[in-house]
Amino acid sequence: MRSRPFASTARGVALVRALEMTRPAAERVASDPHAASFTQPLSVLGMRTMMATGLSNLMGIEAMMNFAIARERHIGDIMKREAAGDARQIVILGAGFDTRAYRLPVAGLPVFEVDHPVTQAQKRQALRGVVDPLPSNVVFVPVDFDRDDLGQQLALAGYDAHKRALFVWQGVTMYLTPQGIDHTLAFIAGHSAPGSSVVFDFMDSAALEGGAMSSLKFFTRALGEAITFGIDAAEIGPFLEHRGFTGVECIDGPMLARIYFTGGNAGRPMATGVGIVSAVVR
Repeated sequence: MRSRPFASTARGVALVRALEMTRPAAERVASDPHAASFTQPLSVLGMRTMMATGLSNLMGIEAMMNFAIARERHIGDIMKREAAGDARQIVILGAGFDTRAYRLPVAGLPVFEVDHPVTQAQKRQALRGVVDPLPSNVVFVPVDFDRDDLGQQLALAGYDAHKRALFVWQGVTMYLTPQGIDHTLAFIAGHSAPGSSVVFDFMDSAALEGGAMSSLKFFTRALGEAITFGIDAAEIGPFLEHRGFTGVECIDGPMLARIYFTGGNAGRPMATGVGIVSAVVR
């Protein structure tokens, strides 16, 4: 992983969650009452106007926003399932402005939020008076990935490499190098008990190399977050098995839409060339 101290994309994802909160409660795919703490009202209004006029759909932004909100729900469901199962700790790598530890039933587990100290300071400031005090099971682990040792910082924070863990790695892999991906997966496989698991999202290399992601690549570059990594979705299973994982399960954008975009949400545009994968440490 690498450092992302200015949290630009983290604010973009929070904006997506805040926009979802403007929908009728029965139509919300994921609900985050804290998302507005990281956004400006004018940003929400401006994006709602783009959606109402169809401009966001025309530009290809809305499909990716819908993937982001379905991803929020899907990974949240995995967190709930693991918290009710065998996981004894949750590690959120590149936590950004994620608030699931404050609103999902995971209070029985320690949740280690790993990110750059600047991003964490911004998060604490935004949540002051909103989530106050922060849940006692949430532990901030400040890590500058350019300088700090992840394992050392996690151990100092109370992480136990001998206990089963769930690693949540959302919205990060596409900004890394292949070496960065390998380094993080090696850490997870080598510093957690067998039966631990990881869940992360990724971009299909064909979509990334073609024109399907041109709008997203433009906006992320404007935020200083260049997309650099993609993988053939058909190869994700062997890719992870070769790196010490088993039980690989992958779900793509259209599959997410069929699960979560029903009833009043049917027909919401969904991105292709993106997916979410989970796997278990051997």
